Amino acid sequence: MESNKAAKPRRTFLYTLIVWGLYWIVSKVLFFVKIEGRERIPRGRNCVLMGNHQHILDPLMLALCVPDREIHFMGKKELWHNRLLGWLFTKVHGFPVDRGNLDMTAIRTAMNVLKNGDTLGIFPEGTRSRTGHMLPLQGGAAMLALRSKCDVVPVYIDGRYKPFRRMVVRVGNPIAMDDLLAGRVTKEACDELTARIEAEFARVSGGKSLPAPAEQEKA
Repeated sequence: MESNKAAKPRRTFLYTLIVWGLYWIVSKVLFFVKIEGRERIPRGRNCVLMGNHQHILDPLMLALCVPDREIHFMGKKELWHNRLLGWLFTKVHGFPVDRGNLDMTAIRTAMNVLKNGDTLGIFPEGTRSRTGHMLPLQGGAAMLALRSKCDVVPVYIDGRYKPFRRMVVRVGNPIAMDDLLAGRVTKEACDELTARIEAEFARVSGGKSLPAPAEQEKA
């Protein structure tokens, strides 16, 4: 697969209404969102945006980082158990993933998103963190990035979604992985890419993404 295809500027009514209408207003009124480093996201071509995950509104925070395109998101399959919500998530480019198993359907869908020139948003922790620190990243996210050969950009969402508090979304640097793309997609290559992604999360978050000292000692 060719890497980094031209990003599609396609607009759909519901995506624009929900993401760039209602949520833009809510984010400015309730959470005072500030986005830092948006210029680091590759312009004119698709990529994989990887965010930390603590709240159901996190996908919309990632969407605010790329006003020039629409993002397709992986979401836990349980969100589709409600028929109305499932319809809505599908209309804003969401697709379900079974987090408890190797979901090949979700992986193929994600690969097709990137192959078609669209940008993919994922949360590599696999579930929401309740501690304020990031959970260990799942290896499947790195495998998807290597197979797609697209730029990977970590995005750290800093804040607790408390009304009238500042939320800062910090965009990291695209991960250097030319050396990994030169070889086969192996477990070792995925582990190395995962480590690089974790390191960039730590850098862009000022260390906030790292486990608390007590958690590090237990590990």
